Amino acid sequence: MIVALTLCVGALAQADDTAAQRANSLYKQGVIAMNEGKYDIARTTFREVLRINPKHLPARKKILFISSNKKSLAIRDRKNALRKVLIPKVYLDKATVRESLDMLAFQVERESKQKTTPNFIIQDPTGAFKNSRVTLRLERIPAETLLRYIVDQAGGYIRHDNHAVIVSPRVIASSKVEK
Repeated sequence: MIVALTLCVGALAQADDTAAQRANSLYKQGVIAMNEGKYDIARTTFREVLRINPKHLPARKKILFISSNKKSLAIRDRKNALRKVLIPKVYLDKATVRESLDMLAFQVERESKQKTTPNFIIQDPTGAFKNSRVTLRLERIPAETLLRYIVDQAGGYIRHDNHAVIVSPRVIASSKVEK
């Protein structure tokens, strides 16, 4: 009887060790997915870790982090994707802002083999970009840097959204001095 109880306790302990090992292995896979920007896969993996081990605090924290920072993580991924794409040659001669961004979008798609598709939105309700022209001659430049050069030459600024890159003219506020 004592031998049977000892064997049962040993088998349960071994099952617990196997479950803990499986949970830790899955947790590591979730961290890798998260580092690769695959947040949906990471969240699913961390949930499986919690199913196996509901007390796994690091997995719970990772799920909370992903849920709380979904928008900023998407923006960071969009920026990183543009940084990774290297544009071999750029020759722009007095191109409009729209033409420049269209060229950049085409180049990014081509060089990334359609893995990265940038969405550029120009918000220019006052027509400030109407007379702006871009002239650049560059080689082997990251797409994110090229985007900054284009927008700087046009006198604009960049705002990253989780689904698009918004380009707007800089607004120079005129200050009124009261007497």
